[in-house]
Amino acid sequence: MQVSQSVKFAALIVVLVVFYFLVRGLFAGDDNVIETANDDIFTVVTQTVTPKEWQAEIVIRGRTAALRKVIVRSEIAGAVAETPTVEGALVEKGAVLCQIEVNARQAELAEARASLRKARLDYDAAVKLNKDGFRSETAVAAAEAAFDLAAANEERAGITFGKTKVTAPFDGVFDNRNVEIGDFMKVGDACGTVIQRSPFLVVGAVAEKDVAKIEQGDRGVARLATGETVTGTVRLVGAAADPATRTFTVELEVPNEDGKLLDGVTADFTVFAQKRAAYLIPRSSLTLNDGGSIGIRSIEAQNKVLFTPVRLLGEEAEGVWVDGLNGSINLIVRGQDFVSAGQVVDAVDVQSLNKSPDS
Repeated sequence: MQVSQSVKFAALIVVLVVFYFLVRGLFAGDDNVIETANDDIFTVVTQTVTPKEWQAEIVIRGRTAALRKVIVRSEIAGAVAETPTVEGALVEKGAVLCQIEVNARQAELAEARASLRKARLDYDAAVKLNKDGFRSETAVAAAEAAFDLAAANEERAGITFGKTKVTAPFDGVFDNRNVEIGDFMKVGDACGTVIQRSPFLVVGAVAEKDVAKIEQGDRGVARLATGETVTGTVRLVGAAADPATRTFTVELEVPNEDGKLLDGVTADFTVFAQKRAAYLIPRSSLTLNDGGSIGIRSIEAQNKVLFTPVRLLGEEAEGVWVDGLNGSINLIVRGQDFVSAGQVVDAVDVQSLNKSPDS
C-alpha cells in the first residue's frame, strides 16, 4: 500500500516531538547550568578616581587656659609681715610674694652658724693634734661627727629661715593674693596665684569621629569671645576619652607675649590637619561587604570585581573623602550592590554615559 505524502510529513512531526521530550527529560537536571551559561554578564558603571591633596578642618568649642597656673602656699606657720608684690604685677622667679614674720628663726640661724664655726675649729684642732701624736683617731672621728652635725643644723636653720619668704616659682603674673598683713598662715595656706604669661592654651573637646584627624603639631586658629584671633599649634591630643561625654581633650598652644590673653575666656578654634593624599568619591559608591565593613567595589584586571575597605575622613558637597586605597581606582558607582568580589562584569565608564548624542 502506498503512503501519501501528508501522512509521511505528519509522522515526521510526531517523531520530532517525541525526540524533543526525550532529550528534555534526559537533561532536566541541568536546566540551571544551561540557563547560567546563557545569562548575560552583569554591566556596571565605573568612574576613575585618583588621590588628591586633602586637609581636614575641625572646629572645636573651648576656652583659654594658662599653661601653668600655680597657687603658691606657705611651707611654715607664722603671721604675715609683708605683702611686697601687688596683684596683677609681673614677677620673676624668686620674687617675694608674702613675707612671714621671722621671729626667733633669725636667732636660730645665727646660733647654728656659730655652732658650725666652733665645730670646725674643734675638728681642725683634733686633726692637727692627731698628727703630732697628742690626739687619738677616735677623738678625731668624734670631732668630725660633731662638725657634720653642726653643718646639718646650720643647713636646716637656713632652710627654715628661707621659707619665711613665699616666692614665685616661675616668671609670670601675680594674679591673686589670698592674705593680708597680720593674717596667720598655717602650713599649706595659700599666699596667692601665679600664672605663666606665655605661652597660653586654648583647650577644647573633640568628638570620637574627628579625633583621628588631629595630630600633635597641626596648625590651629582660635577666635576668642573677647575679639582676639590667635594662631598656634596642637600641643596635646588626649589618649583617653572622657567617660561621660566620649570626647577627647585637644590643647592648642598659642603665644601671649603681650599678655592680652586671659584665663578662662570662651573660644572657638579650628584645627587644620596635616595635608595627606585621599580620595574624593560619591557617597553612593560606599557599600558593605558580608562582614559589615564599609568600603568600595572597583574593577581590577580581567574585569573582576574587587572589594576594598576604606576609612572615612570627611565630607563635602561633592562627596566623601576616604583613605585606604592605592593609585588610580576604577570605582564602581552604579551596580556595586549587585555584584560581589571576584565576579566578572562588563564596565561602562560614567563619562561615556554623560556624553550627548551629538558629540
